[in-house]
Amino acid sequence: MRRCLCAGRARLARPGSIIFAFLAFSLLISGCTGSLKRSAKLFYAGDYDQALAELADADGVGGKSRLLWFMERGVIEHRMGRYRESNTDLLAAARLIEEFETISASEQLSSLVTSEWVTSYKGEYSERLWVHSYLMMNFLLLGEFDGAQVEARQCLKLLEAYPEVFKHDFYTRALMALSFSVVAEDNDAYLVYKKLAQDLPTPQPVAADLVRLAARLGQGDEVARFKRHVPKALPSGAGELVLFVAGGRLPVKKPGNVVVPPSIRFSFPYYTSRRATPLKVTILPPTPVLPPISTDLASVAASSLDKRKAQIMAKEAVRATGKEVMARSVGNSFGDAAEILARLSLFLLEEPDTRSWQTLPNRLTLVRVPLPAGRHELRVRVSTPEGFGARELEIPPFELRAGQRLFRSLRY
Repeated sequence: MRRCLCAGRARLARPGSIIFAFLAFSLLISGCTGSLKRSAKLFYAGDYDQALAELADADGVGGKSRLLWFMERGVIEHRMGRYRESNTDLLAAARLIEEFETISASEQLSSLVTSEWVTSYKGEYSERLWVHSYLMMNFLLLGEFDGAQVEARQCLKLLEAYPEVFKHDFYTRALMALSFSVVAEDNDAYLVYKKLAQDLPTPQPVAADLVRLAARLGQGDEVARFKRHVPKALPSGAGELVLFVAGGRLPVKKPGNVVVPPSIRFSFPYYTSRRATPLKVTILPPTPVLPPISTDLASVAASSLDKRKAQIMAKEAVRATGKEVMARSVGNSFGDAAEILARLSLFLLEEPDTRSWQTLPNRLTLVRVPLPAGRHELRVRVSTPEGFGARELEIPPFELRAGQRLFRSLRY
């Protein structure tokens, strides 16, 4: 009799354990992302100190989202002008991404039963690239140009691996060329600028750089080719102010679902928007600038996620098959009611991974301002091309020496 009672309890416990697993999994998801969401909310409210304090403890956001912990901190610190601290966190993120190249078999097996939330977040291809973009900016702002050049080479690897995804990330590519240029890596800078000239709507923004570099490399034909694209009213100056202008907020991922009766659910993440509003950047008092180079991060992020779409759906198909086998197994062992309970639990467990780098801007723009040597007090006016929604950003007064290239970062 005792054996029968124990067996009965086991029959009840097994299906019930699936419900328990779902509840535990739900708590895991909320625990892993709560600090990240609160930090992002504080960041966009302008409370940077509290946003950073929310991420004071890496364990507080859960080990599976540790990469996001480093990336979010890196952008917050960059916004606060703490470029060295930002580098510490973003370099840690870059190392973590390298470690992820070795896939954890146990994580992958668990995700076939539950969802991608049980795996360590490895970052979208675009997010991996932008880790190095922010590192380049930080090193340039710190005057540590060799470091910027190293990060530019890391970007090259990703560009070669996913050329179509990053074809329209003009900002990062211009930043790479600039990072090569400041350490006199003329050939590398020239190659990046030349490919950029082919992909931009017009080669005007990089024509002057190509003329200068082609002349140094002894390529007379290329000098003549690009000289006709140099803007007629191109200003000349003894030095140059380079502005990294970030604006807006990258759209978050949303959960998408397709249900196939009776209880198969395919889930996938998608971005709520694929385009950022075009912007016009003006220097005040009116000062001629080189044609700005800009990237719509929302569009690149969507292309990056699209690149993974086939991989996501293939894994979804395997997961659906596995869950169907599990549900039938429970039914065979514990009866129809248990199978229904198992199907419901497994259906609810199917949640798309919507984790993402929330503090990224929606647009990045590189603005180069040739200036005479001396003291300068400038402002940056950002608006739509029609002049709507104008915002003005202050640049702290600065001294520019002849031949100096000065870097500043702004965000609106």
